[in-house]
Amino acid sequence: MRALRSALVAVAVLALLAGGATVAIARSTPTLVAGGPISVAGTEASAVFQVAERTVRQIRYADGGTLRYTFSLDNDSRLPVTVLGLDEDRADPRLFGLAGLTRRTIGAGESAEVTLSLKMGGCETLSSRAGSFVTSIGVRTRQAGIFEDVVEVTLPEEIHTGSPREAFCPNSTATSRPPG
Repeated sequence: MRALRSALVAVAVLALLAGGATVAIARSTPTLVAGGPISVAGTEASAVFQVAERTVRQIRYADGGTLRYTFSLDNDSRLPVTVLGLDEDRADPRLFGLAGLTRRTIGAGESAEVTLSLKMGGCETLSSRAGSFVTSIGVRTRQAGIFEDVVEVTLPEEIHTGSPREAFCPNSTATSRPPG
């Protein structure tokens, strides 16, 4: 009887340890890496250039327009990750409103194409030729159907736009823009 009890205790301890290891793996913050190929829609023009080690994508500003920036998102984690959207607690850059991110599940060790939507606006509060950058985003994720995290993802390119001159900033007035 004592041997049976010892065996049951050993089995129970092993089950708890195995379950704990599973929770530890599931609870680790996902590792997401952004890369190419990249495509851009919603602007009349864009160009890519290098500044030292930085890659910058210059976007032509279109007041009220929505830029769609599509890139590959790699899940370097051991579990599938569901992309739920953007971190809503994060402040928007001056000329871009972070409007949305494609919701999808990415398998462990796999990649998927996602699209970041950026609403362009606010030029009437900046002097002409002032600029705004988006270099990273906070991505809301879920693993194992229950564990939610916010993962900071550095974009493959720094997205930049400049505040246009008055003619292309329709809501600007003589007093709404600082001199510049």
